[in-house]
Amino acid sequence: MANAKIEDLRLPQAVISRIIKNALPPGAIISNEAKIAIARSAAIFILYATTYANENATSKKRKAVQASDVVHALKSLECEELEKPLLEAIEAWKNKKAQKTEERKKNKSATAAPDEPMEETPAE
Repeated sequence: MANAKIEDLRLPQAVISRIIKNALPPGAIISNEAKIAIARSAAIFILYATTYANENATSKKRKAVQASDVVHALKSLECEELEKPLLEAIEAWKNKKAQKTEERKKNKSATAAPDEPMEETPAE
């Protein structure tokens, strides 16, 4: 994938259109050419951010890229204004993940608890 061409890296057009629609004011119109340009720009940005994040992880003798590496990549790309929204999104993801884990534990413990024995009624 490291040698992939930009043309090969197409982001889902429906997702791109939804993001653009949410970013623009109501009634704003955007051409298909502009949508394609934004999609290609996003793909290029992802490639650069991934490259810088991977370099940071490698410099720290790690094989796995972590969120902190992505934050470092944003700084290297001079996109510091994206750092705060990224950190907020990471925190929200962690909270949601922890909440789901807690719910699974509760559900597991509830199903693992033995049922209370039912009282038998004497037959007449």
